[in-house]
Amino acid sequence: MSFLFTHWRVLAVIGACLAAVALYQFGKRDGYRDAMSDQLQSTIKAERERVADDAKLRDLPDYDFCRLALKRRGLPVEQCDELRGVSQE
Repeated sequence: MSFLFTHWRVLAVIGACLAAVALYQFGKRDGYRDAMSDQLQSTIKAERERVADDAKLRDLPDYDFCRLALKRRGLPVEQCDELRGVSQE
């Protein structure tokens, strides 16, 4: 117990460092998720411009459009889950 009283500053610094690392990793993960969502949105916008003459595709929500576009290319459609709940621009 006396160790805690004599070294409380060291323990406080270690705790602060651990908290800083945890917060950094949390922020990094959120930034990555936002970047992926932005990339998907820009990909959808570019794809919509390429198929502007097709009325059926124009009326699809972003999520369904993303799934259709990735499925056509033989890519995994799980990436489109990021678009659920994202408002259309």
